[in-house]
Amino acid sequence: MPRTKADWPLLVILALAFLLRMGWPTLAEFKLDESLVARRALAIAYEGARPAVGAIASVGTYHPPLNLYLMALPLRLWPDPVAAVLFVGLLNGLAVWGCYALGKTYFGREVGLIAAFLFAVNPWAVSYGRKIWSQNLPLVTVGFFAALFAVFVRGRQWALTGAFVALAALIGLHLGGLAFVPVLLIASLAYREQVRRRPLMLGSLAALLLLSPYWVHDALHNWPKLRGFLRYVGGEAHFSWDALRYAFANAGGDGFHALAGSLYRAYLGGLPNLWWLNGLMSALLAAALVYGVVLAVRGPRPQRRGLVLLLLWFLVPVALQSRPTTPVYRFYFILLYPVQFLLVAILLRRVMAAGRRRRAAVPLFLALWGLWQTAVVGQMLWFMTVHPTTGGYGIPLRYRRAAALEARRLAAGDEVLVLSTGVNPSEEETPAAFEALLFGRRHRFADGRWALPVPDSRRAVYLVGPLPLADDGDLWPAVAQLEGWEHVQPGPVVAMADGWGYRLFLRESDDREDVLSPLTRFPGAGIAFTNGVVFMGYALPGEASPGSALEVRLAWWLRQEVPDGAQYHFYVHLVDAAGRLRSQHDGSGFPTASWRPGDLVLSRFLLPLPADLPPGRYTAVAGMYTYPAVEGVSYLDAAGNPAGQMVTLGTVSVGGR
Repeated sequence: MPRTKADWPLLVILALAFLLRMGWPTLAEFKLDESLVARRALAIAYEGARPAVGAIASVGTYHPPLNLYLMALPLRLWPDPVAAVLFVGLLNGLAVWGCYALGKTYFGREVGLIAAFLFAVNPWAVSYGRKIWSQNLPLVTVGFFAALFAVFVRGRQWALTGAFVALAALIGLHLGGLAFVPVLLIASLAYREQVRRRPLMLGSLAALLLLSPYWVHDALHNWPKLRGFLRYVGGEAHFSWDALRYAFANAGGDGFHALAGSLYRAYLGGLPNLWWLNGLMSALLAAALVYGVVLAVRGPRPQRRGLVLLLLWFLVPVALQSRPTTPVYRFYFILLYPVQFLLVAILLRRVMAAGRRRRAAVPLFLALWGLWQTAVVGQMLWFMTVHPTTGGYGIPLRYRRAAALEARRLAAGDEVLVLSTGVNPSEEETPAAFEALLFGRRHRFADGRWALPVPDSRRAVYLVGPLPLADDGDLWPAVAQLEGWEHVQPGPVVAMADGWGYRLFLRESDDREDVLSPLTRFPGAGIAFTNGVVFMGYALPGEASPGSALEVRLAWWLRQEVPDGAQYHFYVHLVDAAGRLRSQHDGSGFPTASWRPGDLVLSRFLLPLPADLPPGRYTAVAGMYTYPAVEGVSYLDAAGNPAGQMVTLGTVSVGGR
């Protein structure tokens, strides 16, 4: 065929690959891992951070930081996680082209096209290809094996240096890249006549230099990462089929419905029942492995080494995880992409060469497979627009990003206070997401269930959620409180299709009397504590019933800075006439590290009352202590001297049933 026509199949495949990986970028997953990567990459791009370690690994140690630096490149151009999603999609789309180029160069154009097509439409490859997290990039994997093929098949000795550099990049992205170290060693020993000293030494030195900041950092900190890795490899091992099962499952869409979370049955109901095709693909892969072994032993000599490298690519990572010391996860085998498709493509080319009828059957199968796999991906993207809170896929980037953009617009340069069910951006998903999405804007986090801070400023924006918009929920007490304050106006609502969403409020006033006016005020200017906290007022019900929860609110003000590293918890206790503790609620809800002088905070406590609590009058007391040392903080008398640690709020009458 003329070359201009011969390129059309490849162009169609690449267009499909890029569309599935880069299309609809705001529907990408944006959970804890993605949020942490985005925020740390933003720190590299704009704050001068130069980390020597990356994200934490599932095996208890830390990855090198190459992925963070890689994500910093698009974020430097546009400080929005969408830029990183598009960049990752671009790199993974280019990996499909790399798959084609590798297959065509060493096994023929038909192999390259078939493998690239299978790779382009694979649901798991597409899903992983849209995630901005610390993981192997198939493009780098293809580059590593392209260098090995160049050395050991074509005899290009200096490509060995490139293989070492690519291997260092794979390890720098994710420690799973260490699985390819044995591949390089086995190939170098088996075909040692192709190995020359100078490329070997230069490549080894380059790899060591590229990874040296990670190991130097580890050495300076008493080798915690090395010790964590040694604990992992030295743990009690057991044989498991999970590695082989995931290696086969990742070749198709097996298990993809799990991303739909609790509503997976609804997801499956939107697709024709063609899941049996996954079994057919697994059978093809098994046959391709057997066929590859046969060809590696008895096939044409020019192809033997190439087939050996493909088999090493597939078998070594699977073998290394067949006796794991910790659970094996599906994403460990991203580093296999796209070898499954290359092996299957070699087998299908052989089938096509067996006769005219079989040659016609293969394109029909590929067409059916491609339509099915594309539908599986498309259904998931659509499903996440109408069911974004199912828990499998996670809330897509679209909704949190929309809430953050509305908060930025509403704040107009002022502070944003995020009220969610978490406060720690390094460990909890919602704070982590908005830590990245509100980058460059002043913001703080509070657990909206237990604390509602009011900063000492004229304007502040509250972003509350995610929460059910129509029903009662954990964050609704905070919403009700905001709606009841005189100087707070409701802002936009970012609604999700399944009834959840984010609510925004704007507080605009120099006066904070509306916060305190419903409360019982402490005498004078309040009760001052030695750490700069001043109790201003409280709300305490006069009556309660056994088996219910006693809701207490405590308003406090911060008059001075707290020492760095200090942590304080508040408490409300319910005691009987003999001073015995009957119920309590301890906590913070607003981390001490987030406190600013002038903050006025309304803390909420829920004290569960035992069902067998005897009727009578009980006293509610409040105070605070250091954490985790649990040392009480004293309040001051009129002369400024410590006068005690528990402040009496009032009494509660607990009646019988």
